[in-house]
Amino acid sequence: MKTKEDALSNLSRAVNGLLDRGRHGAAVNLAFAAALKAPENRVLASLLEKALACLPAPGAAENIYARLFKFKNACPAHYYHLAMYYKRIGDYRKMRQAFSGFLKVAGKADLVNSYIALCTLDRYGEAFATAEKILDAPGSEPVLSRLWNPWGDRSTQAPPGFLDGRLSALEKAEIPEQHEHYRTFFRGALLFYMRRYRQALLAFKKMPALRADRYSWMHFPEGWAALLSGLFPAALEAFRKSAVSPVSRIQSLGRMAEVYICSGRRAEGLACLDKALKEAHFSQLPGLNAWKGQMLLFTGAYKDAAEYLSEGARLGDDVAFCWRGAAYAGLGRLEEALADLEKAVKLFPTDLEALVWKGEVLRLSGRKREALEDLARVLEKNPEHPWALINRALALGALGDNKGMESDYRKIDREITCFLEAGEKLKPGRCGGRIKELLEKACRLAMGNRRDDRYFYPIWLRKTDRARKES
Repeated sequence: MKTKEDALSNLSRAVNGLLDRGRHGAAVNLAFAAALKAPENRVLASLLEKALACLPAPGAAENIYARLFKFKNACPAHYYHLAMYYKRIGDYRKMRQAFSGFLKVAGKADLVNSYIALCTLDRYGEAFATAEKILDAPGSEPVLSRLWNPWGDRSTQAPPGFLDGRLSALEKAEIPEQHEHYRTFFRGALLFYMRRYRQALLAFKKMPALRADRYSWMHFPEGWAALLSGLFPAALEAFRKSAVSPVSRIQSLGRMAEVYICSGRRAEGLACLDKALKEAHFSQLPGLNAWKGQMLLFTGAYKDAAEYLSEGARLGDDVAFCWRGAAYAGLGRLEEALADLEKAVKLFPTDLEALVWKGEVLRLSGRKREALEDLARVLEKNPEHPWALINRALALGALGDNKGMESDYRKIDREITCFLEAGEKLKPGRCGGRIKELLEKACRLAMGNRRDDRYFYPIWLRKTDRARKES
């Protein structure tokens, strides 16, 4: 006998199959028809949200949700998903309006969703009271990323001034004395997300002594700020503290793995990820498989990386497509690489790493002018992205533009070029062939890493004495 779970599983496979084949409109229609029959069903609400994420035009989503909102039993998740849809397309005014509507019907809503809405609307007193309820919820799924970063995710990029506005509102907010530590914590968290890492570390130092079993997760962003600042011992200390809390244990083990791998202790790093995989809640397994695949990718184990990333993708982690595409590129499987990277760019339009890899694979496939288009998009967002510059330089050189290749080479982070040159003096205008060799050398040495995060440099970039002085 066919169960309700079987029917939902079959529907999910059908919608995902349509999305994989690029039939986005058909996927939306199928998911919407199902949601109309059971507007109270949260699984169907999530499936509809996934399908709508592939449609850039807001009109269709607005019409669909307007029809669903006519049902008195429509689950609050539909209201939340509309707000997140507006967020993805960059309409923050409508996002805030939709979050306000969500909170009016959020009686039985997921506590984490309510918390995100309250933080986005600067209702911090209510938000922090909700955070306490989340910590009290027995058997709750992993919530760390939302507890300390309710404003962002990988698929969106906040408009200029958004985080400054949240920090200003945080300072002015009326917060009960028993929750005042949240203000101190979020001051550091917001500074972190504004990329002011040293200031964030100073803010975190002002945190009061708190119960380790309940609040040690608050050390997690402190560790990440130290990691991004290249302060590996401080990062490891903070992540060890945050690993005490069940809320942050698994993510802390993952970041400890990064610290070890960036410090040249690959085996210890992979062991941390294996421990995380053994201890994790089932909902964390997709991301952890992708995370281990990423670390294998960055250390050149492309075949093993592809296996873990395929498992992550199979279990539902969409981030895995970028790194699996990179692993396929490392294995010379360029057509498969490009298919994964095109999917990654569609799913996460603001992910510069995926766009860089797509440009690189296009360049390696001989489609240099198409590669230049993707790399230009990256450099428009981050003019100093080293791997976009390296790939654009190689593409320009292959098209006969040695002057453009040298110009881009001169823009690359001096820490990288000093390491590559190892004391060699390159004469301007007379070193096109040598620059090409150095750029190709960088791609080989960096293995599967095309991130612009400097803390990953030590995986492949071992400084000479001269490089230390010149950088």
